[in-house]
Amino acid sequence: MYGRIAPRILANLEHVPLVQANRTAGNLFRDELATALRAEGRTVYTEVYKKTPFGARYMDLEVWHKGVNLGGIEAKVGGSRYLPLQKLKDAWLGTQGYPVQLIRKPGNW
Repeated sequence: MYGRIAPRILANLEHVPLVQANRTAGNLFRDELATALRAEGRTVYTEVYKKTPFGARYMDLEVWHKGVNLGGIEAKVGGSRYLPLQKLKDAWLGTQGYPVQLIRKPGNW
């Protein structure tokens, strides 16, 4: 079922908390998006801090093109929730001229 993965690696994976596994999958997807955007000539930053009246917001990606800030991207995998507080902060950022897009990785996790 797992091909040639060493048994000790599988044993380690079984002890990884689900939250950490989801975070790792999300970070991999974020990095995949960043690589694709950079290949299209965009400048991309990860984990960018944004101040809002509702608290700090860290954008998974911030995308620039030819010196123009195009906004942020929230990358989600599987059934990861886009939390109400995230939505509120993102809506506020949108009113400030900073659009935020949600991008979900297709497929089941």
